[in-house]
Amino acid sequence: MGLIKGLIFDFDGLILDTEEPSFSAWAQIYTDHGVELDINRWAGCLGSSEVGFNPVAYLQGMLNRTVDEAMLRNTARINTDRAILELKPLPGILATLNSASQIGLKMAVASSSPRSWVAGHLKRLDLYHYFNCVVCMEDVPEVKPAPDLFQAALFGLGLRSPEAIVFEDSPNGITAARRAGIFTVAIPNLVSSRLNTSHANLVLPRIDAIALPELLCTAETAEVSA
Repeated sequence: MGLIKGLIFDFDGLILDTEEPSFSAWAQIYTDHGVELDINRWAGCLGSSEVGFNPVAYLQGMLNRTVDEAMLRNTARINTDRAILELKPLPGILATLNSASQIGLKMAVASSSPRSWVAGHLKRLDLYHYFNCVVCMEDVPEVKPAPDLFQAALFGLGLRSPEAIVFEDSPNGITAARRAGIFTVAIPNLVSSRLNTSHANLVLPRIDAIALPELLCTAETAEVSA
């Protein structure tokens, strides 16, 4: 095996496109209130937390009045979860996991979401067994764009930053991975494709656009700096 010994995957928007249903659910709530949810504003929380963007607070600011936050969050959650339960892994994910497993690469998930969410969906999709470790928001002081999640994933895999590749879809996640000094591949989805992912080391239309052995060679010969 070459220098690259492990792969680290984001979850939301990378393994499962949970981001488009969530955006659509909140966009509908905004529409119901006679306003429009700006995708660029939404990008503030993509791959991170609501510190970057609070959809309820922003809606209240647009309307200049308070709203029933609990009711709106419950509506968004129900509509999002209903849509997500019908989703399958994004294109190329299963093939990549199988290829990596055959090569003998270690694998981890590093997600800003709660463990119950990530592990629950991975088990539902019968993907959990592929991963040597799963690192979530409860496991670190700060979520993305801080590098903590990826540093914890490296520790969990027993690897150094030059020995891994990160797959991400969001600008916040890419920033976090680059700050951890890891070669980062961006796989934009329907939502994040409208955002700037150019700070990744490589941008691909789907995760298996390049055969995994070729991607490993690309990463091993790249100059990577935080």
